[in-house]
Amino acid sequence: MKLFKQLFFLFLTISLSTEAQSVSSKLDIADSLFENRRYTQSYELYKEVYNSGEATPAMLLKMAYSEEAQENLGNALFYLHDYYRFTADDKVLDKMNDLAQVNALQGYERTEYQKFQKVVEDNRFLIFLILTVLSSVILVMMFRKYKKHQERSMSLLVSLVLIAILAVYTLDFTSEKSKGIIMQNDAYIMSGPSAASELMEVVGQGHKVEILDQQDIWVEIKWKGKAAYIRESNIKELL
Repeated sequence: MKLFKQLFFLFLTISLSTEAQSVSSKLDIADSLFENRRYTQSYELYKEVYNSGEATPAMLLKMAYSEEAQENLGNALFYLHDYYRFTADDKVLDKMNDLAQVNALQGYERTEYQKFQKVVEDNRFLIFLILTVLSSVILVMMFRKYKKHQERSMSLLVSLVLIAILAVYTLDFTSEKSKGIIMQNDAYIMSGPSAASELMEVVGQGHKVEILDQQDIWVEIKWKGKAAYIRESNIKELL
């Protein structure tokens, strides 16, 4: 049994090492092809590495560039979003906004409130920890005051309620809503989850929308402030 375990771990180590070398080799070849402007060939290798879950930020930028060069705007924006997920580089947001403005795309506007939400989202657990500590301190103060003077402090109670509201807001309402990018040209946006529903609009690829729900092959989205539906094959959810 001991020998079997040793052989198993040896096999696992060799397999992981071989896979890592294979990914590294593919990236080297893909980078070389990209530098020589052979974007289609490099993209195919990058896609294999991406599908294996070994994406790198530099690779994602090159994939986005390749897709943009081939006028595959949906894929280009998808990989730029993925790059931002890895790096939180605000420059890529500027790039996406530029593409959105040039191509009249929906869903890329950034309000001050959205920026505030992003800050809270990035520091959610730290904020929640601070609020938890403050709640504990207030509870201790309330207990001591009641024990010493046999009276409740309304100001401390109000403070506790406000902190509880902030905690709920931090945990729930700042959560990033599911978003997706429309990946096909001439995509039909319908008023209901059926081909027989009223056609609301025919749109091109690249629009970013909030995903609300899904019914069979239809994805419910928010389009220009209203609930709408689009075929699952025409949209890709952002990670």
